[in-house]
Amino acid sequence: RGRGHMFLRRCADARGAPRRVVEGTLRVCAAAAAAAASSSRSVSNSAADDVLRTRRTFTDDDCVRFGALTGDANPIHYEDEDAGRAGGGAGSRVKGKVVHGMLSASLFGGLLSSAHPGVVYATQELKFRAPVRVGEEIIAEIKLVKRSGARAKYETVVKRARCGEVCVDGIA
Repeated sequence: RGRGHMFLRRCADARGAPRRVVEGTLRVCAAAAAAAASSSRSVSNSAADDVLRTRRTFTDDDCVRFGALTGDANPIHYEDEDAGRAGGGAGSRVKGKVVHGMLSASLFGGLLSSAHPGVVYATQELKFRAPVRVGEEIIAEIKLVKRSGARAKYETVVKRARCGEVCVDGIA
């Protein structure tokens, strides 16, 4: 139960049924909450609540922190010159540092949990179609395509705010 650790506590809900509650604090959680509050992130819903979207611009610092957490030290995320050599073949060049693909895709979980607190995000299929550059505004969007009881299926997409080009898409 030291500082910076999470632990489970057994307690009862309003009807007396036992339940487990995660308690405690993580310094990382506090830092993440502060970063989210100060970011250019905003969540909006469609009138039917079937589409959720957020706008975000990832910074160098975001990539450094994500890389440190995941161990991804690929220089395309940190050096313009290395990013310029990245790409998929003859003549293809990426201009500017590239945001980690999974960092862009991580916005989907935030959208789901902000609209449906306590949701279990169980599966995700992703295709990385184009690089997201550091400093580039993107839009992450999830669209409800199927609901069956407590389960739901969403189309997920990250696209460039400037032109709408799809960078990441998939199904959750």
